[in-house]
Amino acid sequence: MNPERRLELEGIELFTGKPTRVETAGESIVSVQEIDFRPTLPFLAPGFIDLQVNGYRGVDYSSESLDENEIETLICSIAASGTTVHLPTIITRPRETILRNLSLLERVRAGSPAAARAIPGYHIEGPFISPEVGPRGAHSLANVRDADYDEFQLWQQAAGGRIKMLTIAPEVPGAISLIERVSREGILVAIGHTAASPATVRDAIMAGARLSTHLGNGSHAMLPRLANYVWEQLAADELSAGIISDGYHLPPAVVKTMARAKSLARLFLVSDVAVHGGASPGIYQWSDTTVEVFADGHLGVHGTDFLAGAGHLLDRDVALFARFVGCPLADAVRLCTLNPARLLGLPDSEKFCVEGARADLVLFDYATGADRLSIRKTVQAGRLLFG
Repeated sequence: MNPERRLELEGIELFTGKPTRVETAGESIVSVQEIDFRPTLPFLAPGFIDLQVNGYRGVDYSSESLDENEIETLICSIAASGTTVHLPTIITRPRETILRNLSLLERVRAGSPAAARAIPGYHIEGPFISPEVGPRGAHSLANVRDADYDEFQLWQQAAGGRIKMLTIAPEVPGAISLIERVSREGILVAIGHTAASPATVRDAIMAGARLSTHLGNGSHAMLPRLANYVWEQLAADELSAGIISDGYHLPPAVVKTMARAKSLARLFLVSDVAVHGGASPGIYQWSDTTVEVFADGHLGVHGTDFLAGAGHLLDRDVALFARFVGCPLADAVRLCTLNPARLLGLPDSEKFCVEGARADLVLFDYATGADRLSIRKTVQAGRLLFG
């Protein structure tokens, strides 16, 4: 029998400011002690939670050739950003591909406790979205289709009941009825990739929609000045909003305005990272979309002004959100820990540093105004994933 895995970590507990030593055994924290301050101590925070991971470094959750080994590779790759929990996000694809990949993910979870801890469920983004250029983003037009509850039920069966989040455009035929039905089943319904009128946005909220997917993105390049789907979602207190604060998807002034309008309690950070994130600059093919990876790492639909998912992870989003909004670092970290944990019904991550808690932890350095956090170690359930 292997000896029980043990770790000892020291850092400044981010939410209390106390210098702290944490000892873990197996999956759990077994000891928490306050220690003397040292200027070299990193910050100690809960592991980050990302509700929108499409893929990374050549792994694509929506690929018809996705295999089991790639999933563990992706879990370890994104741990370099401090991420310990994520929702694999499958975008607009043929029915057979969605069913295949959900079944594959379930097999991986069943055979790997580590994968099951990292992946509490799934996010389906499309195919029930707008076919229009702009709102459709980089999704395949050939696979966009009307909302279909029977198809959703097939997905949920393949997923073992673990679809947690569905992004849908409420103007698509059948969408409002689907929102009503799946929201009653406990699914987080998000409005996204939409060209809906403000009135239809309100209809979706009345039907049970609770979130906005990457608010401000997946939209037309030009919108009516006042009456549009972005303003309507921004004003809706019923909706929490995911945003991508990587410096490419939203200008700093927009991030700051969204934070003020929504309040930090109703925002969460997502990476929206895609298969070509982390790739060398160049031109790549993603299904029927030609993607350009730029020298600064961001991804675009080649030959257009539209983005093609994100090339960066939460370590950048947290740092830039704090800079753009002018908020304390701890508040920015809550947007990828406490807030998404609450949405998913996971344990309160603000109480991450107590005896008996699952040891999902990240140690990092941060200089005010920096473009990203500098991750030292990422620990998931007592297992060192990075560092």
